Amino acid sequence: MGFRKIVTLTILWLMHRTEGKVTCREMQLPHHCNALCNTNHNDLAVYEARSRNLLPYWLKLKFLPQDDQCDAMYAQIGAIDSYSRCVHLFLGPACDYCVAVVGRIVKFFGAPLITTGGFTFDFTEQKVECKDEYFMTTRIGTLAFRDIANFLVTIMDRYEWRKVHLLYATNGQSQIAGRHMCQLMMKSMVELIKKEQNITYGTFDVEATTPSEYPEALRDHIGNSYSGK
Repeated sequence: MGFRKIVTLTILWLMHRTEGKVTCREMQLPHHCNALCNTNHNDLAVYEARSRNLLPYWLKLKFLPQDDQCDAMYAQIGAIDSYSRCVHLFLGPACDYCVAVVGRIVKFFGAPLITTGGFTFDFTEQKVECKDEYFMTTRIGTLAFRDIANFLVTIMDRYEWRKVHLLYATNGQSQIAGRHMCQLMMKSMVELIKKEQNITYGTFDVEATTPSEYPEALRDHIGNSYSGK
């Protein structure tokens, strides 16, 4: 077989399109689960909702996805863009700063917001009248920072602890509620402690120092003021 013929056959073989991936063993055809694996997440959610009779059969949903990158600026821009496209309902955002900026403007858009976020103290306040800051914002989670704060204060009352020093990392656990998650948690804790007449408290952000300085920081910030009886 001549050299030119070998080259020609090689090129034709490389150009030949086949279905599936070819290996030394056999041709790999698409699996039965591929249709499910490649299905859009929104379509799966709608299918599940319809299977539970939560949506009428005649209702057609159109999703307008926006990626806020857990950043309040992008969340606000995304909300305005969606409003310009006549959005009827906001599902999300979830990060607290993003919920804050979008939650304040949806009442002017006339489009409600449903979120799994909104953990901070402000989001648990009344939201039933237009004058309320987060009117038309609905939290569907069962737990908020105020609930955790109530739990901790209840323990303090049970054991008659009257002095507490709140140590936290400002951006700790950011995967739950975004930036400053632990700081926002402590804000809710402080709001509740302020209502207690007999509790003295202090705060310290461990991100303001390095791990090697923790012992000295603990002595300075706790020391005789918060240790002992």
